Amino acid sequence: MAALMTPGTGAPPAPGDFSGEGSQGLPDPSPEPKQLPELIRMKRDGGRLSEADIRGFVAAVVNGSAQGAQIGAMLMAIRLRGMDLEETSVLTQALAQSGQQLEWPEAWRQQLVDKHSTGGVGDKVSLVLAPALAACG
Repeated sequence: MAALMTPGTGAPPAPGDFSGEGSQGLPDPSPEPKQLPELIRMKRDGGRLSEADIRGFVAAVVNGSAQGAQIGAMLMAIRLRGMDLEETSVLTQALAQSGQQLEWPEAWRQQLVDKHSTGGVGDKVSLVLAPALAACG
């Protein structure tokens, strides 16, 4: 009787390895999150980023684990290769959900207006917007 071997390696499978061809083992767990260099290469080469890939990239930027050069490389790859509508939607949602989110009382919902700002030095609208809206009732 032939011994079981891990496909492609010629070695016996590791304990708990259910990935053998034709095995009736457990289903594959969800894939490990990709590392930033792999995501950058994938996008640079014209690949499509999954939702998990995009959310992982945004999380790395927010938590500080992404290096500046990696962030720049990913943004350049995105700029040069583009993103499809789904990638763009996921990136937009991931960015919007990455910061602090305020929750307002239900009674205020009809009166709220959102004026988003990047916080740049050139932003002159915020100074006059609140009084102008207040004057309009």
